[in-house]
Amino acid sequence: MIDSRHIGFATQPSTVAVDPWRVQLFCQAIGEPDPIYRDESAARDAGHPACLVPPTFLRAIEADHCSAAEILKILGIPVASVLHAEQSFEYHAPVHVGDRIEVTRTLIDSYDKRDGALTFIVLDSHFRREGDTVCESRQIIVVRNPKE
Repeated sequence: MIDSRHIGFATQPSTVAVDPWRVQLFCQAIGEPDPIYRDESAARDAGHPACLVPPTFLRAIEADHCSAAEILKILGIPVASVLHAEQSFEYHAPVHVGDRIEVTRTLIDSYDKRDGALTFIVLDSHFRREGDTVCESRQIIVVRNPKE
């Protein structure tokens, strides 16, 4: 169970630059074939100022800022007892290679199920470019609690 005083914990903002090399490696790792993510000419032909980033690429930026493992350490939860259960992204604007993205993360909720056998931790991430929100993400982590 998570101490309720941790609800509302927010990380300090940090800024991460979207690096073209890293986006290319990410595309290769996930098997993304669309050239708008890797080829600047294709991205410009599609009306973008630079290559787009794949929708889940912001997960990598999120981890650079403050990974779930770091937050779990703050909460005193061993990483070996957790599962990444779910993550969703809501985009408000496209993100491109070369953008500088500010990231913050907030612990917004935790709740137990199965008579305390499982604790669910809900983390929200906010991604901003020049003060404007470009994406919001919600991650749910499941903690397997030891039997008493």
